[in-house]
Amino acid sequence: MDRLLSLLDHANDLKQLPRTGWLLAGVATPESVADHSFAVAVLALFLAELVNEDWAAEGLEEPLDVGEVARLALIHDLAESVLTDLPLRSAELLGVAVKHEAEERAIERLLADLPRGADYAARWRTYDAASTPEARLVKDADKLEMTHQARRYERRGHANLGEFQQDRRWYYEVSQKVFAALTA
Repeated sequence: MDRLLSLLDHANDLKQLPRTGWLLAGVATPESVADHSFAVAVLALFLAELVNEDWAAEGLEEPLDVGEVARLALIHDLAESVLTDLPLRSAELLGVAVKHEAEERAIERLLADLPRGADYAARWRTYDAASTPEARLVKDADKLEMTHQARRYERRGHANLGEFQQDRRWYYEVSQKVFAALTA
C-alpha cells in the first residue's frame, strides 16, 4: 500500500506543478502538469478512435490499441512529479539524452514494486522513444494539446507564445489536420 500511496502523492504533486514554459512566456497562472496530462489523455483517446475509423489510410497495419493509448497518455508526464517540468530551454542546455535518462530513472523509481510496474516503465520507454504507433499518437496529442493551450492563452491576451505553436513533424495525417485547424 505504501508504494501505491506514494504514487498517488506524486500524481497529486502534478496538480500543483505549473507548466514552466508558460511561466517563462509570461502567463501568470498557467495550467498545471496534471491539467495538461488530462487534456492530452482525452485528446489522445479520441484521436485514436478517429484514426481507427480508417487506420489503413494512416499507414497502419492494424487499428491502434485504444487502451494502450490511454495508458501511455496517463503516464507520459509522471516523471515530472520528480524532475519538475523542464522547459525547452533547460532541456536544450542539459541535452536531450540527459533529460530522457533522468526521466527514465524517475519513472522506474515511481513504478517500482507496483503491480506490473516494470511493464508500465517499459510502456513509458516506448512513449519516450515513440517506438509504437500508440506512442507516436500520444506524442502528437501532447504537442497538439500544447498548441491548443497556446491559442487559448493568446485569446486571453498573452503574447510571445510562438514557440508553442510551431509546426512539427506529425506522425499522423489527422494530427497535421488538427494542427492546421488550430492555427488557421
